[in-house]
Amino acid sequence: MKRKRILLSVLVFLCMATIFFFSNQNAKTSQGLSDEVAKKTLEIKSEILKKETTMQEKEDYIVNTRTLIRKGAHFIIYLLLGVLVFLTLKNYQVKHAFLYSILFCFFYACTDEFHQLFVNERTARFFDVFIDTSGASVGVLFLDILDKKKSKAKISS
Repeated sequence: MKRKRILLSVLVFLCMATIFFFSNQNAKTSQGLSDEVAKKTLEIKSEILKKETTMQEKEDYIVNTRTLIRKGAHFIIYLLLGVLVFLTLKNYQVKHAFLYSILFCFFYACTDEFHQLFVNERTARFFDVFIDTSGASVGVLFLDILDKKKSKAKISS
């Protein structure tokens, strides 16, 4: 039990450190990373469809998917953070782990956006806090539903 608590706590810290690392990148580096993901998805799409893409199509695709990739990354990393925080709190048998997990992720998202005010060419956006909190909420809600189903199954057997 103690090992599991330590492992979960370390995973929460590592997830938060990963978020901090990505937030600490300047705008050019961050956009470059998103563009590389877009290029890779276009390559995979082209292979599946067996269709060549022109240079203009590639550029258009990258520009058109950049925001989706960036916001999707926000959602996914905070979904993971929400899951890890929820599992940690449940392991410590914290009452209202559902609510505290979401609040924790909301506050971390706020500090993350505040941190970006001090990073070259980056800005703080409340919309990003909303996306982050939404991702965490989806992860926590999913686990909470599973946890409740598991509890009902134990009671009925």
